[in-house]
Amino acid sequence: MQKRIGIFLLVVLVASLSFGTLQAQDAGENVLIGAFDVGPGGAPQVRPYMDTAGRTWLAKIWSTLVSWNEDSTALTPQLATEWTPNEDATLWTIKLREGVLWHDGEPMTAEDVKFSLELAYHPDAATTFPSFSQLTADQFVGGAEYLAGEADEIAGIRVVDDTTLEFEFVQPNPRLPFSLLFVWVLPEHALADLNPADYQTTDWFHTVAIGTGPFMHDEFEADQFWALVPNPNYWNGKPLLDRLINRYFRDATAAVLALESGDIHFTYVTADVALRMQDNPNFVLYSGPSGVTNYLIFNYRNPAFADVRVRQAFLYAIDRQAIAEAVYDGTVELVPCISALPALHPPAEELNDYAYNPDLARQLLEEAGWDSSQTYEVHTYYTDQQSLDALAAMQQFLAEVGVNVQPVTVDVPTYNSYFYSGEGWDLSYRGVGATLVYPYQFYMTGGYDVTSGDTLMGPAFPELEAILQEAQSEIDEERFVELLQDACAYQNQNALEGYMWTSIRFGVASDDLENFYWFPAQGGGPYEDHPELWSVGGND
Repeated sequence: MQKRIGIFLLVVLVASLSFGTLQAQDAGENVLIGAFDVGPGGAPQVRPYMDTAGRTWLAKIWSTLVSWNEDSTALTPQLATEWTPNEDATLWTIKLREGVLWHDGEPMTAEDVKFSLELAYHPDAATTFPSFSQLTADQFVGGAEYLAGEADEIAGIRVVDDTTLEFEFVQPNPRLPFSLLFVWVLPEHALADLNPADYQTTDWFHTVAIGTGPFMHDEFEADQFWALVPNPNYWNGKPLLDRLINRYFRDATAAVLALESGDIHFTYVTADVALRMQDNPNFVLYSGPSGVTNYLIFNYRNPAFADVRVRQAFLYAIDRQAIAEAVYDGTVELVPCISALPALHPPAEELNDYAYNPDLARQLLEEAGWDSSQTYEVHTYYTDQQSLDALAAMQQFLAEVGVNVQPVTVDVPTYNSYFYSGEGWDLSYRGVGATLVYPYQFYMTGGYDVTSGDTLMGPAFPELEAILQEAQSEIDEERFVELLQDACAYQNQNALEGYMWTSIRFGVASDDLENFYWFPAQGGGPYEDHPELWSVGGND
């Protein structure tokens, strides 16, 4: 035991010396240090096109074609300034911002956009982009041939000139602008020789990292920090900061301690911490709707969860309102389906509210022949205490009706390595962004490259899939919303998943910061936060 403690202290000492050296280098400079990848919107050390989250930080180095605005209510231009469809939305013309330079001074052009997409779609790169953007290669004219190795390029991605592209689709794609949120533009001149099979393992993203964003790569130490310096050629003006540093922490509690001790300027915090710190004059509280639905997802490959009565019993057994009040201090709203936006829910009279009813839960389980001797793991990547407390409460409520579950916490990379294959889990407590950027891929045949079955959960859902397919190609906005309401009703009535709540999320920053901004956008955005204006203590 003494030896193990000694090793632990040595590791802590090395980490402290490493970051202490970094802080010493920054003495007297205009330096902002944040925990930008703490919390559910973060994904430490992630790279473009593998970004299930973490986009707040990625957008400091690289740029997407568009982003959300400041509060994620509308799209705003980034590298693309215009996106215009033809009458049936099968052909889109994309105009790029003129005069944008890469960090090494080379001009960014439409060729870089085409290169980036074809790299992201390359079968050997195996990125998460097609599923998370809902913009799969086979939607483009010539995309299927590219995936099959029958073509060297995607014919439907055409460069017209240095600042203009055309995207041609097999079917109407009226929702394209929302997919452009996930299109990171990478430098062809720097990555043309990269073997797509090495995309996920190359160290280029943490050693060279040439982008067009407001900051440039300076120094990276795995699991410790990533330091950036200002891009003097940033199209929206050179940043005021001398350095921007992202520190990595094992959990939100450690980050909060660093904030309170003055070691960092910003971090995500859970609702209980936000309520505790909101009246402290030394800090500024940021908050907003997450746009994320937290829910239990059932793996139907296990026959125990194929019976709708079992899934309904889970919902009746868990007193969601009690958890919302006791654990989350009223900072979450219950949801009837995967959609986080009330506008995407049908009228309440068309929905089952699954009000707490343990007696009905027991009855449904008995009718379904539930085996109460079994214990099922609930996999999650949430590590903050509030989420773990919510899981513990769910565990207790379920135990009271004869359902035994055991929470299992893993880090995000480990979770992502198996979850999306549909294997290695029976239940998972997780979150998914579910706004106008809808998670179609979770319910569509072939939405994920699963080991077995048709969808991530296992079986196909023909009725739901038909609704969602129509929504994807529907040009009329009112009809589009109606279709998503129909999808909500189907999910609710069939208890397709165990829908819990959508939350308000919080961040806290030192009051020393000037012009700083943060918003809890799903997956970290990207969203417009104007980091070129950030400063610390008037050092501008």
